[in-house]
Amino acid sequence: MSFSAADCAYPVPVMADHRAHRHPLTTVITGVVSSVLTLGLSAAPAGAASTPAPTPLPTPSCRPWQRPTTVPAGVQLTPRVFPPGPTTDAAPPVSTLPGRTAKQRPTTPPKRVVCRTVAPTPFATPPFDPATVVGGPALSASGVVTDLGKGATAPPEVYDVSYVIADLDSGEILAAKAPHAWLRPASTLKTLTALTLLPRLDPRRKVMATADAQAAAGTRVGIIAGNAYPVGDLIDAMLMFSANDAVYALADAAGGYDRTVAMMNAKAKQIGAFDTVTVDPSGLDEGNQRSSAYDLALIGRAAMKLPVFRQTVVKRTATFPGGTDPAKKVWPAFPIYNINPLLTHYPGAIGVKPGRTDRAQHTFIGAATRGGRSLIVTQMGSVTGAWQPTAALLDWGFANAGKVKPVGRLVDPGVAVAPSIASTSPSLRPDSPTTSPSGPPSSATPEPGPLAMAGGAAANPSGKKTSDTGSHTVDAIVLGTAWLGVLTGLVLLIRRLTGRPWRGRRSSGP
Repeated sequence: MSFSAADCAYPVPVMADHRAHRHPLTTVITGVVSSVLTLGLSAAPAGAASTPAPTPLPTPSCRPWQRPTTVPAGVQLTPRVFPPGPTTDAAPPVSTLPGRTAKQRPTTPPKRVVCRTVAPTPFATPPFDPATVVGGPALSASGVVTDLGKGATAPPEVYDVSYVIADLDSGEILAAKAPHAWLRPASTLKTLTALTLLPRLDPRRKVMATADAQAAAGTRVGIIAGNAYPVGDLIDAMLMFSANDAVYALADAAGGYDRTVAMMNAKAKQIGAFDTVTVDPSGLDEGNQRSSAYDLALIGRAAMKLPVFRQTVVKRTATFPGGTDPAKKVWPAFPIYNINPLLTHYPGAIGVKPGRTDRAQHTFIGAATRGGRSLIVTQMGSVTGAWQPTAALLDWGFANAGKVKPVGRLVDPGVAVAPSIASTSPSLRPDSPTTSPSGPPSSATPEPGPLAMAGGAAANPSGKKTSDTGSHTVDAIVLGTAWLGVLTGLVLLIRRLTGRPWRGRRSSGP
């Protein structure tokens, strides 16, 4: 069955009396146009009008730490491997069967959209003056920082957003990548928790577990509310098994959650870790909790000087006490293990602490000893969580420690001061167009970030007005003159349209 253009057209009703009074030329033009349109529709390809528009691929609802990724249908995303290489998300090869050649492969294979984990984005940071950056000016860079000597090789490429490789004893930094980038630390923050609380708590003291500690989010060792646990066992659970319920029990023993957070923030500043802000002592993604690879190296180095900490993070297994639940059932003691994979796979590993949350992705503090030298490595924002990148960074450090020049150093506690914000416009004058008389800098001045001073003090530190009475008077005269000219023009235009002559002038006549 075939259809013509006339079958698909919608008739337009026209009144008979209008047709009767239509001009003959209009009738001719209308007929010509209708004929051309009919011929054009008849000559169009049969399948042109029936070709469907491409259907958009269904996009899944991705988590905040994921991004939609289009891949060929039937292809599974492969985990990221080390060292980083080309993507393997390609269409599978077409097998050559009898009667079929590779040329018969579809040019556009079907695709699908999946969610893939992406590296976290650092927090916005103020424009710090490089000369005041803790550890040295070179550490203000956002990329890889090295000073390779003769015979030295470049550090291995890794997926980490940020890292630091340093000598654990001397504090010399051998290489770094965006060392002061603000990122979420995940459970590596428990290293700061231990550094803060261990000197204050007796390992033999017993702590009564609360219902809040028992209900902790994330990883738990399984404490039972109403039971008393030794501080030493809670420390094992916190550092070896990364148990959040043990962290909250230790915080209760130290005076409460808020007091523990305040002490951790004070401790971070005391050792020079000014990038670090603690909100939750367990390391969960709360508020603006953050740290940096440099700060984690400071924290890890300071914690490794505590004998109890150093002995705990290297233990493979421990026994955690049981308890009695509300139903009066008695649970026996049970073994726990160290979740740090470096201890199992890297000879000479001596710690320290892994971490992972959805928004932080994988973070890590690692340390190892070889040939009388001890190195510490901190990594943030990794999407793999594998031990091989850490091992590669440590191998590079041990092989190049005597060949590279330090790019900075881990400061000693109580020495460093907070970095200062760089002056974004040191040469601004009171009449500069980039300042406003009564507000903050305009868009021409870079934003100083979350630590910006209120009211635009950075752009106008004196607080003086940028204009005076004379300039306001000149502006008023100019504005008044302009409005007078506009009003005069409107009056002339109205009189000309109405035909009334302007007073004092004769009309030009017809």
